[in-house]
Amino acid sequence: MKKDFDPNCITFSQINMIYNARLSRRYQTVWIRAYIISRYEGIGTAEEAFGRLYLENSNFGDQLQIIFGRRAANTYSQLLNEFSAGIREMITAQLQGDTEAMQQAVDRLYRNVAERAAFLASINPYLNESQWKELLEGYLRLTIEEANSFASQNYVRDIAIYDELIALSDLTGYVFSESLYNYITSGGQCKKDMMPGECITYEQMNAIFGISMLWFELITWIRSHMLSVVENLGNEEEIHTRLKLVADAFGNAMRIIFGEEAGDTTERHINILIDLLDELIIAQKEGNIEKVDEITGLLYQDAHDHAQHLASLNPAWEESAWEPLLFDMVKDLINMSTALLAGDYTQYMDIYSTSLARAETTSEYFAEGIYQYLHRDGQFGII
Repeated sequence: MKKDFDPNCITFSQINMIYNARLSRRYQTVWIRAYIISRYEGIGTAEEAFGRLYLENSNFGDQLQIIFGRRAANTYSQLLNEFSAGIREMITAQLQGDTEAMQQAVDRLYRNVAERAAFLASINPYLNESQWKELLEGYLRLTIEEANSFASQNYVRDIAIYDELIALSDLTGYVFSESLYNYITSGGQCKKDMMPGECITYEQMNAIFGISMLWFELITWIRSHMLSVVENLGNEEEIHTRLKLVADAFGNAMRIIFGEEAGDTTERHINILIDLLDELIIAQKEGNIEKVDEITGLLYQDAHDHAQHLASLNPAWEESAWEPLLFDMVKDLINMSTALLAGDYTQYMDIYSTSLARAETTSEYFAEGIYQYLHRDGQFGII
């Protein structure tokens, strides 16, 4: 008998499945946004961002191939590529002021959504076609609205739209991974869990995922802030306020698990990172090499202190693991700022891509540590 996905008992292997599905959606959202910014604001090479988006489509296809085979994976990857091409056609038409061509592109995008929903439902009977189509249509509507916000330079609205896209991406990833689990276990062949007998609820899983994704949020909003300062893209004050909310979220999450002092200290370290990066960009723009060197040293010192702090909170975390993770993040952010100020957009995009990959590694280490910490002490009731 098939073992249904149980939201009250989600095991470690299921968490990984959900995490990977959500991560794929997160990457898609990140690179669509990068492409939109490049097209409407003329920052960097649009085709570079578009190529990254195509790569993520292939990566998602690779995930499908493991379960559904090469033919099905290739078919869905092609549909994803058609969706990406449709976004490009829509933006091109809008930039050219061709209303008719833009509407045709939008119509094709909605047909593509319907085709993707129908195809996935055809290979996985545990995915509800109507629900999946509704989720994908919602994502498309928000993506179009995001493009329109840049076209009209309504940057304040764009911040809210992006947050909505991220939330919908996470929900879509969960629904998809749930259907995969039900498909995998449909013959009673349950996937072996890394930690048999241990499970958490859907709400607890969401809490861990939300906390771990804050590393992605940090990189994403630091990048947006850099663009606002260096390229005058968007409302600098509004973006900076949104970036500071990431520090608040880090602090609140850590307070829930490790206590008030731990939350305060974590929030302080994130704010120090943000403030020092602000000072770094100013010093770089002024060509003040001595100040740049001083701030660079302070950034690495704060990363060292932050690594010590995190390791002190949780026996599952090691300072020797945290320090290189945080040092790499600092290095990437410094290099990203340098490349952006130099107008080397290809290098800038490469560094941004690398920093996102490192954020993924950091998120995994962070999430696994919290999972082990709470399971060891039986404290899952606190989140």
